[in-house]
Amino acid sequence: MSNEQFEKTPKHQMFPDEKGNGEPIRRKRGKITALLILLSIAALVCAYLVVAWTYRGKFFRGTVINGMNCSEMTVDQVESLLETETTDYSLTITFRGGKTETIQGSSVDYSCTTGESVQEIRDSQIPILWISGYFSAHEYKAVTDITYDEEKLKAVVYGLPETSEAQMEAPADAYVGWQEDRFVVVPETEGSSLDREKLLQAVIVSLEAGETQLDAEEKQIYDNPSIRQDDPELTEQADQLNRLISASITYTLPTGTQTLDGNILKSWLVQDDKGSYQKDEECWNQNICRFVEELADSVDTLHKDIPFQTTGAGTVTVPNEVFGWQVDREAEIARLTEELENQTVTVREPVYASRAVSGENYGIGSTYVEIDLSRQHMWVYQEGELWMETDIVSGKMTHTRYTPAGVYQVYDKEQNRRLRGPVQEDGSYEWDVEVAYWMPFNEAIGMHDAPWQSAFGGTYYMYGGSRGCINMPTEKAARLYDWITVGTPVITYYSEEMEFID
Repeated sequence: MSNEQFEKTPKHQMFPDEKGNGEPIRRKRGKITALLILLSIAALVCAYLVVAWTYRGKFFRGTVINGMNCSEMTVDQVESLLETETTDYSLTITFRGGKTETIQGSSVDYSCTTGESVQEIRDSQIPILWISGYFSAHEYKAVTDITYDEEKLKAVVYGLPETSEAQMEAPADAYVGWQEDRFVVVPETEGSSLDREKLLQAVIVSLEAGETQLDAEEKQIYDNPSIRQDDPELTEQADQLNRLISASITYTLPTGTQTLDGNILKSWLVQDDKGSYQKDEECWNQNICRFVEELADSVDTLHKDIPFQTTGAGTVTVPNEVFGWQVDREAEIARLTEELENQTVTVREPVYASRAVSGENYGIGSTYVEIDLSRQHMWVYQEGELWMETDIVSGKMTHTRYTPAGVYQVYDKEQNRRLRGPVQEDGSYEWDVEVAYWMPFNEAIGMHDAPWQSAFGGTYYMYGGSRGCINMPTEKAARLYDWITVGTPVITYYSEEMEFID
């Protein structure tokens, strides 16, 4: 062999093994390794088959029968377990609200036998597939022959407190109700009323299936409300009613304030036989009229006698025909109707046909002129304080000339006024005088100076009195004229019984 040929020959082909065979060492080692792997696989297969052989008479790992773990158990062991479970069997019923009741199997003579079903389950498991039990559970239902006393079961079920009709609460539909000054959708009430027959049938199904838990709610045995709070019609109804009563009218009255708002308007609505609120136009309008009538009755002082606290003569009742508060009822009804329709929120006075001076002292207030026709004296008060007083002469005590008692207001004031009576046959006036200070308060009756009077006060008026006017000393009349304003109340009264001379 030449040197060139020697260099190109692989070294593992250049040397024989120790036996002189010409096979390379590396190839021989590969064969040994392959043989060892084959032997290992064969050993594992044999071990797997040995384990599979043991599963000929028992269940795979992860086997669950009738809800019980039967891993690695034999058929006899499983049947024994099922029989033990049957002996101690009970069914727990969960009712609405979470309350539970338990029916013991022994109370209804409950029993069951498995027959061939457990063996059939075992036979369905192929031993060679035993390894699958380590990766997933195998659940089975063993067919059992269950027996129980139907009459006893019925008696037990119908004897439960939850099935007593006396203790059942019927469901209530959601509805629109009044809460916290507004209409809201009141949620339905589920109640506890149930169908006893449905419950019995559900119990029978659970017993025959060997189940230990029964949820009555899930079995839909309860009577349920037909209308629930998410009903869009209820939401719309509540919104409409809230709009209807959203008006708020706060009246400023002589005696304070009074508010008409949703709390009152709600009572003007009518309810149908289901309790739903709605607006009845006739009833609504009647309530508006009634409200205005009651409001006016509480305010009106016109045409109502006034109890007046006199100066030094106690309280007297004074007729009142031309002075005081009076609500214009027709106009107020029209205005209120419109405001309620427009959901108006406002603070205002009622519509008045007549107004008094003040909200105090029956509309008189604390600034007024007081004239006692019995004592022939005048007191003038300004903001509750005596400002002036004087004796006077009032009308002669005949039926045609006396000064009437009443509550009035000064409606004019004039200086240098000529006062004339009716025209007589000869063309002259029955009386014709000029006064410097004229302050009328009751048609042609007024307060004025009377320089022709020789005296004031006492009983002179009964025979020498005026034709109804209040005669005053000139200096007092001048002072009163400068002070008084149009609208000032004038109260005339008799503190003693009137005596006529005709």
